[in-house]
Amino acid sequence: MITGKERGIVASMSYEAKARGVTRGMRLCEVRRVCPDAAILPSDYETYSLLSVRLFAIVRRYTPEVEESSIDECFADLTGLRRPLHLSYRQMAERIKHDLDTELGCTFSVGLAPNKVLAKLASKWQKPSGLTVIPGPSIPQFLTDLPVGTVWGIGPQTAALLGKHGMHTALQFARKSEIWVKKLLTKPFYDIWQELNGRCVLPLLTAEKTSYQSIQKWKTFTPPSQDRDFVFAQLSKNIENACIKAR
Repeated sequence: MITGKERGIVASMSYEAKARGVTRGMRLCEVRRVCPDAAILPSDYETYSLLSVRLFAIVRRYTPEVEESSIDECFADLTGLRRPLHLSYRQMAERIKHDLDTELGCTFSVGLAPNKVLAKLASKWQKPSGLTVIPGPSIPQFLTDLPVGTVWGIGPQTAALLGKHGMHTALQFARKSEIWVKKLLTKPFYDIWQELNGRCVLPLLTAEKTSYQSIQKWKTFTPPSQDRDFVFAQLSKNIENACIKAR
């Protein structure tokens, strides 16, 4: 299954489609060539937004410290909640995942770790549905064979630079000396290095977002409409919603 019919390119795809070679941003004509039996659907951003609100509300039942990092991802700080909730950290993560899975009817991957970079790594460990815990003493084990370019925040150019210096895995990068990292890399990558070593330096950004690089409002017509007045009405609604967000 693939979404993105309204744009002519892939917005998202199921794991089955991904295994057949479908990638995000691929043109639909190419999709039909590599995966001719794919079901191609228009995106439904209004529904996604409603599910997103419910997702974050479920997580906030357990902690108010939640950073909404994207429409379907968040970081949550559970520190100090074992006694109030009478649960271990693993049990909290299990409860959160159970509530998300059952109430939203989707599968979720949850990562539990000492900081944001490692939690992001853990959440990707058992997709599409899993719970991975990375305790402090086990960090090197998880980083051993992990390509450095897959670490959250490290892009292709930085991965290539690290590769030139013999660092192809996240563990090789984490074991590099602090002096070397500070000398060669900028602060964001030094922060990532610290978190790969188990420190917690990246703060949770819980404040409501106040600025945007762009504001977009979508309406997918399913089925397509030739009704000029109806299309204009939807356009007017989208413009008003975008202006509300801008204000």
